[in-house]
Amino acid sequence: MSPKSPSLYEQLGVTRDATRMIVQRAYRRKALRHHPDHQTGNSETMSDLNNAWFVLSDATRRAAYDKTLGPQPSRHDAPIKTSRTRPSNRKAAWFEALKLQATRLGHEAALSASQALAVRHRVRRLEYELIAEQIVESFGDRIEDRVRLALNAGAAPLDLALAATLIGLHEYCVPFLQASTDSDIDIDRAIIRKAQLLDRMWDNLAHGVSRELETALGGNPRTLRSLTGRRV
Repeated sequence: MSPKSPSLYEQLGVTRDATRMIVQRAYRRKALRHHPDHQTGNSETMSDLNNAWFVLSDATRRAAYDKTLGPQPSRHDAPIKTSRTRPSNRKAAWFEALKLQATRLGHEAALSASQALAVRHRVRRLEYELIAEQIVESFGDRIEDRVRLALNAGAAPLDLALAATLIGLHEYCVPFLQASTDSDIDIDRAIIRKAQLLDRMWDNLAHGVSRELETALGGNPRTLRSLTGRRV
């Protein structure tokens, strides 16, 4: 039997009832120790810490994550063991876990895309990161519908969260392209930046699925090419 993975709280060394300030202090303390630029740094550990802070720093994401952990045991009472869980509760927890994972995958893809594009176009990474925030927040929407679409497209159980994230990204691109092409305003730098980010995020995410599944999910919308005729 494989060992149980530590919770996000355990990764930061805090309890589940820790305030946001306590969580933040714990994250900063560990980040200073494990940042890759530090002598004792470790990129994999830093990635885990970033993910833990991303989830626990936001009240909505934290609440969704807490649901996947189940009820918090009382400090004075011994945990009550139950042999069975209602199917509806298990199903809800499963979707909550997929929702959280889809948001995390989108966040990681956005950070990677922002870094690469900032270097390529010689701009501040913050320009892309600010755009990415509004995109990533949508990846947890309609998770049940997106999981069903992923299953219909042939996604394996282990790929459901990733496939749902790609579906969410594709769904975000459609109204963005329509609004950008139907408006009378010129395509400005902000629109170009968003198109670049959407295309790069898709490539980052699609790297984890087969070509057949990527095609079944709609393929990269190539928003920048649709708007300007250019690919990068």
